[in-house]
Amino acid sequence: MEDKKNGALGKDCQAVSEVMGQVLMLVIVVLAFSSIAVIIFSDEVNINPPHTPKADLQERIDTDANTVQIFHKGGEAIDLKDAKIVLNINGQQEEYELSSDPSVSYDATNNVLMTGDYIVIDTNLSRGIDLKSTDTIDMYFVDTESDQLIQRVMLQSGGEESEISDDTDDTGRYWITPYPNGTADDTSEGWISTEAINEIGDGIFTTYYAPNKKDGNPNSTAQVFDFDIDVDEEGLTEPFSNVTLKIVYSVHDKNYEYIALDISVDDSEENPEWIRVEQNMPEYNENFEPYYIDLTSYVENIEEIEAFKVRIVAVTHADKKADKTSWIDFLGIHVE
Repeated sequence: MEDKKNGALGKDCQAVSEVMGQVLMLVIVVLAFSSIAVIIFSDEVNINPPHTPKADLQERIDTDANTVQIFHKGGEAIDLKDAKIVLNINGQQEEYELSSDPSVSYDATNNVLMTGDYIVIDTNLSRGIDLKSTDTIDMYFVDTESDQLIQRVMLQSGGEESEISDDTDDTGRYWITPYPNGTADDTSEGWISTEAINEIGDGIFTTYYAPNKKDGNPNSTAQVFDFDIDVDEEGLTEPFSNVTLKIVYSVHDKNYEYIALDISVDDSEENPEWIRVEQNMPEYNENFEPYYIDLTSYVENIEEIEAFKVRIVAVTHADKKADKTSWIDFLGIHVE
């Protein structure tokens, strides 16, 4: 009897050992994955990387005063204590901490650069750098917290015309774009970077979600571009013999009620008067294609050029949930 009991007890013990072994293995695996998870999720940089502000900045150089001026034209606010500007002048690199460098002055509330504010860098004040029109100057606006670029731009190219401001097709004409002086908005989605429509074929373009024709106000999702043209800077004088608009765009498919283009030459900021100059633009649904519109009869003087704005309105047959889109790759005006 004792042998039988001992045998039964031994069998029971073996069963317990097997179960305990599986439990221990499970505990080890859980602890191992928990340790890895703690290591990964304790890294705040991976969870919450610093945010890099997105803003439209307009730059100007005054070689007589040896200054570089940067204007905030739209987008997010920039905390100047977390920002610096690097100027590369003919290969010589100079860094300017925006909140502490004596060469830097600015108009910004509580050291935060917002729309309408500006920065002025005097390159001669503490660095002794005299700016010349033949200098090659690159600017890097850096967010120091994330160590990412807010904007990089060539300010001067050694007296040669910068390619980013010129049309590269076979028309041989010079095109003024909203970048960097102007602003752009999607009236339902918000601010758009004007750099998106500055250059053809650069892979950067605006995305416009077209409303359905049954919507009460299809213009509620229009994309609006204010060129903010400086006629003196562009060397424009009256009278004008030709004014042409060029737009390079593509649409999702051929399912549009219409793609229309409006312009405004009214200097009203709140409610400009819009003129429909093109009711049915072609539906380019395979590649980005250029489309030219003669505006000579609509834009006749300097005041109208300075107030010039463009509005794109596309209306689709499809349901709003279909998310029909159109893309604008370039927008420019030629004046002669």
